[in-house]
Amino acid sequence: MDIILLLKIIFLSFIQGISEFFPISSSGHLVIFQNVLGMGEVINDLLLYDIFLHIGTLLSVIIFFYHDLKELVFNFRKKENFEFIKLIITASIPTAIIGLFFKDQLEKMFDKPELVGYTLVITGIVLFISKYIRLNKINIYFTVFIIGLIQGIAIVPGLSRSGLTISVALILAMGYEFSFKFSFILSIPAILGALLLKLKDFQVNDDIAYMIIGLILAALFGLIALKILKKIILKKKFHYFSYYCMFAGIITIIVLS
Repeated sequence: MDIILLLKIIFLSFIQGISEFFPISSSGHLVIFQNVLGMGEVINDLLLYDIFLHIGTLLSVIIFFYHDLKELVFNFRKKENFEFIKLIITASIPTAIIGLFFKDQLEKMFDKPELVGYTLVITGIVLFISKYIRLNKINIYFTVFIIGLIQGIAIVPGLSRSGLTISVALILAMGYEFSFKFSFILSIPAILGALLLKLKDFQVNDDIAYMIIGLILAALFGLIALKILKKIILKKKFHYFSYYCMFAGIITIIVLS
């Protein structure tokens, strides 16, 4: 086993585990650091490796929200649970449409690391305004449809899925705790869908051991990040991440342009 490559994968697993949940864009940071570390020269399929890292953080979500998910599955007939499931389905529709029909165009952006700087700045701006802007409540199904649309667009590197979905939920007056829970449970079908689309082309290769290591470590780092993020959100300090995103975006534009 290549020790240098292993260390790089451990580092990228840490980046994925933290940035998937902190609203700073995991895909954007992976694109930047994969480029800096020259991972394209030593990993056969970077996008497939990214998906394994996302499986790891998916496991984090399932473990963290285990009791909520168990309640939704085994007590789905309860009014509040059935209503929540309908909201998840409604929000998943635009995400699925974007993933099915615009996947190839959006994935091509992974080959343009210089774009990440601009999208990180956009993420930072949305995070910042989520602290200060609250719109009047609108129809809940229309609200979650918008959130699902935002989630689909956030496949673009530098656009934080968690950052944008939680921010938009806050702006649309869904509250801090509900926005946190809804955003991450909504990510489960999205990640599973992306996984199924990619795994149809999956073939075992020499990178599989590294991918599994990355998956496990990303799951562990992700659990830690989720616990920290929940405390930050409930303290209403979510917008603090906006400063990092805008700073990182500007630096990325300067360095990679």
